[in-house]
Formats: sequence, C-alpha cells, structure tokens
Amino acid sequence: MFWNKENLRDPIFRSLMMGQCKLRSYQADAMRNIYDAVMNGKGGRYAVTFPRQSGKNEMQAQLEAAVMAANQHTGGSIIKIIPTEKNQGKVSTERLSSVIRGQLTGGVSGQRTGGSGQHPAELTSHFTLHTTHFKKDEVIYGNTRMKCLSASPNAAIVGATADLLLEVDEAQMVASDKFDREAAPMAASTNAVQVFYGTAWDDQTLLYREMRLAQKEADADGRKHVFVTTAAEVGKEVPEYESFVRRQIELLGRDHPAIRTQFFCEEITDLTSMFTAERIKKMKCDHEPLYAPEQDRCYVVLIDVAGSDEITPASKKANGFSDRRDATVVTICDVSLPDGKEYNAKNFVWKVVARRLYRNLRTEMLEERICQDIDHLRASHIIVDHSGLGAMLSDMLVSKYKSKVIPIDITGANKSKMAWDFLAMVDTGRWQEHKGDEINVLKSGFVPGREPYEILKEPELLQQMFFRELRGCRMEPTGNPSNVRWGVKDGTRDHATGRILHDDLVMSAALAVFENGNLPLRTIEDDDEHYEMLARIARQRERELLYGGSGVW
Repeated sequence: MFWNKENLRDPIFRSLMMGQCKLRSYQADAMRNIYDAVMNGKGGRYAVTFPRQSGKNEMQAQLEAAVMAANQHTGGSIIKIIPTEKNQGKVSTERLSSVIRGQLTGGVSGQRTGGSGQHPAELTSHFTLHTTHFKKDEVIYGNTRMKCLSASPNAAIVGATADLLLEVDEAQMVASDKFDREAAPMAASTNAVQVFYGTAWDDQTLLYREMRLAQKEADADGRKHVFVTTAAEVGKEVPEYESFVRRQIELLGRDHPAIRTQFFCEEITDLTSMFTAERIKKMKCDHEPLYAPEQDRCYVVLIDVAGSDEITPASKKANGFSDRRDATVVTICDVSLPDGKEYNAKNFVWKVVARRLYRNLRTEMLEERICQDIDHLRASHIIVDHSGLGAMLSDMLVSKYKSKVIPIDITGANKSKMAWDFLAMVDTGRWQEHKGDEINVLKSGFVPGREPYEILKEPELLQQMFFRELRGCRMEPTGNPSNVRWGVKDGTRDHATGRILHDDLVMSAALAVFENGNLPLRTIEDDDEHYEMLARIARQRERELLYGGSGVW
C-alpha cells in the first residue's frame, strides 16, 4: 500500500507527500543516512559539502523537521551552531518553521500530489498532536526544540545539550578551538549525531578537519559519513544551474579560487598564497614598456595612495631602518578589447606599460608629477584610491579632470572584490605584464626604504618588486563567505632585501577591477601638435637609451 509504515518512516517520502518538497538525489542521500543515524542512536560525525545555491539549507530544514516530528512525543533537542550573531539564526528558524507548517498543511496549496488534500489519519495525528512555537533563534515542536547558537568569538554558548542532533552550519567559518571548547561537549553525554555543513575553503578549516575524521569513521563502520556534491552533479538535475556555472567559469576561469571552492568543493592548499608561480608566469607577456605614448591608444592610470607609517620608532631603532611610509604607486595600462569580444569591462585586456613609485614626497611635488603623467598620456580614465590620505589627491584630480576620474573607497567589501576580480583577470589572461628580465635587486644597487624619499620609474625594477609583493600576498576567510581579507601581512619580510614588504604595487594594479565599462578604448582627441611633441620625446628617449639611462619618460 502507498501509505505503508515503511514509507511513513522514510523522511524523504514525508517531505514529498506532506510538504510538497521533492529533494534532489544528492540531498536525499545525505538526509536519509543522517536521519537513520539519529533515529537508531548510532551517533558519529557526518560532513555535508554542497556547492553554493544547491539546496544545502533546504536539506537541513527538511532533516530537522523530520527528526523533530519523529521525536515530538519523546522529546529531545537539536543544537545548531552558526558562525555569526547576525540574521543567520533567524533565517534558519524561519526556514524550519516554513517546512513544518508546510508539512502540517500539505504544502503551500494544501494539496498533495495526486491526492485529495487530506493526509491519512496516521500522518495527521503524528504531526498535529502538539502545538508549535517559533522564536527568533528557536523552534519548539511538541516536546522537541531546535535552538541556534552563535560561534562568534564574543558569544558564550556553553551549557546547552544536544540530545538528538548537533549541527554546525558553514563549518568552514567556525573556529576549531571555539567548537572544541564550547560546542563539542554539547553532544558528549548523549552521543548525539554531529553534522558539519559547509562549502570548501582550505585545509585549515573545521570543515576540512571534520570531513577527514568522518571519513575515518566511515572506513571503520562501513557506513557513509561524507557527502560531497559538485556543480557538475547538481547540473545533471538542474540544467539552469549548469548554465550558470558554465558562465561563471568563462568569466573567472576554472582555476579561480571562487570556482574551485564554491562550486567544485575543492579544498585548496595554495589558497592562502594567492599568486602562485603559475599565476605570475601567466601574467608575463612580450610587449615592450612604454617609452612614449602612442596615438589612438586607451591609457588608464591606476593610483594607490600612500598610507600611514608602518614602522614604529621602537622597531626602527631595533632594526636600524630609516623611517618610511607606504608608497604612492601609479600603474599605467594600455587597455584594449580583443577582436570579436563583446564591449564589456569583463573583456578588457590590461597591458601594463609603465609604473611609478613615490615615497615620502611632499604633496605638491607628488600631485605635480602625477598630473604631468596624466597630461602626457591624455589618459582616458584615472582610477584612484579615495580612502584615508587618498581623499585629498583624489579630490584634486576630480576637480581637474572631472568625469575621467573614478574615486574608490577601499572598504572591506570593495577590497574583497579587488581580490576575487583581480584573480579572475589574471586567470583569464586579461592582466598582462610587459617584457622584462629577472633582476637581482641587491645587485641593482637599490634597496627600498634606504633613502629619505624615493622616485622610481625603472620598468624592470618595479616589475620585480611587483612580483615579490604578489608572492607575499595571503588570503583568509571572514565571517561572510563572499568576503576575504588579503594582502601582505604586517611585518612580512622581503626575502631579497630583508626589509619590510609592502603591497602598494599590488593594490595599485588591483584598482583595475573598478573600471566601469565606459572606456573609449581609443584616443578621442586628434591633436597633431600634441603627437609631434610625443614624437620628439620618443626620439629623445631613444638617444638616452643609446647613451645610458632607462629611457622611460
């Protein structure tokens, strides 16, 4: 018979027939195994890793509803650990509340597929014997309850007990020591099942650790404890998802960290080291540095403005360093659109043709030099850091160059965007460095920070400094899965010079991600006198190259 006891004991059947929710095969596989472990007192740990937007939270709510319904007479508790104190707990309880209400009423329409809209008496009495209460971070159903607790560093969560189930949502963002100290004991006296949900990140997360431990339990008892689903598997059941992921790969590249972790569930040990040797090699191209601007080119100037002092008087005295500040860095790019590509900022190719590095210059001198370069190039756009000390320079440029200037406030979200989008530019071959030989910085006679002020424009030297900064950049997750912290950590040493390593050159380059897609991609003005002047400069630079000097304008 369709409504037999075996079907009634199947949580997947109940989700479909009572709540009108048809779970996908990978959701049903994880839910059925975990439900069986809870209902039969098997205990143990389980790990569930799904790609983004593939139904992980829906599966959680369906599992929680099934466990609570089956234990509403006997009682018990589910504890759900969430990474933050914000609205995540409310979202989880509202989702669970919606699932329970749907099962009590036969789904949104009140009708079950192929039926009369009336549940069999056995199911109706099973679900409706007790009233249900919903709070911001708690759901009470009969004698069972599900409570959400925050794992943020300031939250005190000791004292709760998980009788039925201990869940950790977004486990890649929960600190391992926080879980071990305050959450794990909640299941110790009851042998409650522990489930760790999340999306892959790197090999230092709680999720990664628990997946390895769950697999050991699976090897020991012969049951399935680890459930990993990739975008390819989701795409087989959801064609729209497959199309979306394919577009993301075309945009960012298959090796982009967001693609590898968020969609293909690959923990990557090289994630913290953002710019691997392979990525740096991919940037190197064969165009020449710019010795004089060319007609009908689109030049974009990227300006990262110096920040505050990074070396304290105590460290200066201890290490013998001259006091120095961050550098103001100007990166100059020739931006073009490959033949056949749609006009879109995501398709622009950025060829680095020159750089400038200014450290400890007076404001007036700095502004004068930057404006000289902009005027010389007839730059199409200027993208400038407007944060902190950059506001003054940015405001001056806006006043002089009007709509050509794009001022950017480097907030946490903006800086995270810089990381993801700049990596995408590199991985898709849209960030291209000029030709240049490897330079031994020490033999070149230049040691950053040695002089009271510095003005650098040598292409190969600055490029090598840029590559060293790239190698020093690290990335780490935050409480928001879409945001990351990144850059060169304070106190990092440059292996070539032994000096403090900055990331000014990298931040200047990464400002390219904020181009708004309004580039003319050609020089608008056709001024014969201007280009005759450029030709004279080019001839002068050519003579300088023959008789010594860098030849850089």
